[in-house]
Amino acid sequence: MKFTIVNPTDHTPVKLRTAPEDYNGEQGLRIIFPENDSLVMVEKNRQWNVMDETDINPKLIEAIAKELKPIARYT
Repeated sequence: MKFTIVNPTDHTPVKLRTAPEDYNGEQGLRIIFPENDSLVMVEKNRQWNVMDETDINPKLIEAIAKELKPIARYT
C-alpha cells in the first residue's frame, strides 16, 4: 500500500509504502520512508503503536496512523 502524509515538522508531503510484517506473532505493517528507513507498527485496541523504534516524533506517528486502514489478518 502506498499513501502520502503531511510531515508535521515542515508541512511537506511524504510518500510512504507499507509491507505486511510479522512482529512476534502479531500482524504488523512495516512503514517504509522515501529514503528506505523504516519502522514497524502494530494495531492494538484500534490504536497503531510503533514497535521497534523509540525516538520518533509522536506527531509523525499520529499522521501515519490516521492514514492506515484495517487490513485483513494473515498468517
